[in-house]
Amino acid sequence: MARYVVGEFSFAKKGEVEQLLRSVLEELEVGALVTDPFVADLLTALAREHPAATDKVGAGIEQWVVASNRDLGYTSKGFRAKQLGRDEPVRFSYTDVLRPPKQRALVAEALTQEALDITRRFRTEAFAGGPVHCALTGKMIPDMTMADAVHLTPPRGQLHETFLESEGLTYESVELVKHPVESGYRLVDRELADRWRNFQEEHLGGLAIVFRREH
Repeated sequence: MARYVVGEFSFAKKGEVEQLLRSVLEELEVGALVTDPFVADLLTALAREHPAATDKVGAGIEQWVVASNRDLGYTSKGFRAKQLGRDEPVRFSYTDVLRPPKQRALVAEALTQEALDITRRFRTEAFAGGPVHCALTGKMIPDMTMADAVHLTPPRGQLHETFLESEGLTYESVELVKHPVESGYRLVDRELADRWRNFQEEHLGGLAIVFRREH
């Protein structure tokens, strides 16, 4: 059964992430900082996958804070990102990442699958000389099976958007087809798929090796 993977985190399903973050919001008061490094890193990983990742991540996220959503017209609480060089905390909705528009999610999956061998090759080459330091934690990753290659600069979502814009496309205009043998969807336009693979190859500098966490 497919797991939900975001950054270096892996969950049985997206619902586990929502349940975890809801419980954190219930426990913390408005104005409280998120001091649990696991939760803070998870929020940052989700922010990197947001459709507006450039705005949500900015020059980097220093801290996460719990804030009232009254300015949005709600009585609930939410998370805000305190960014480097930015005074006002930035609004962030993790549900925008966990429950994005269906087509956007399918296209993102298809683009990832189309270039999966490229990211796997990057990971293999990274471990050719032995253990690798996690780009997020700095900790040593002893074995390739404990690691993933992920886009950090720019985040994967932003990379997808940049490519589609260069092709004059939107998520809604991309045609997909279910793979006949393997899981997931692929691009119908195979020339577009080739151009995406070339684009991916040109942006390997944004890939990084991080720990794969199982929860």
